[in-house]
Amino acid sequence: MTDATNNTNICGLCGSSLTEEHSHEEENLGIQVKYKIIKIRGILADSVAVDDPNDKHPLPARVLAANLGIDATSLLGIQYTCLVSRDPYGTTRSNYHLVED
Repeated sequence: MTDATNNTNICGLCGSSLTEEHSHEEENLGIQVKYKIIKIRGILADSVAVDDPNDKHPLPARVLAANLGIDATSLLGIQYTCLVSRDPYGTTRSNYHLVED
């Protein structure tokens, strides 16, 4: 059995030492990227970053719509932002928000 008291000074999110300066502010976790839905292919919604046409991101349309709080049939042409983080597992996207016109 592991003694949990050995890890009391280690952050459970990033594994760094806990100090007064230790923080998980949004700017430390990734960057906000704005995407536009350019195509619906069956169950997938294809999006491309507004500032970088090489940053393409397909997602299941129903999942994206649920994250944005809209109907999947209205996805084409909308813009949204999400937090993009690089981590040991690849790229993680979270914190989806619909960009209002």
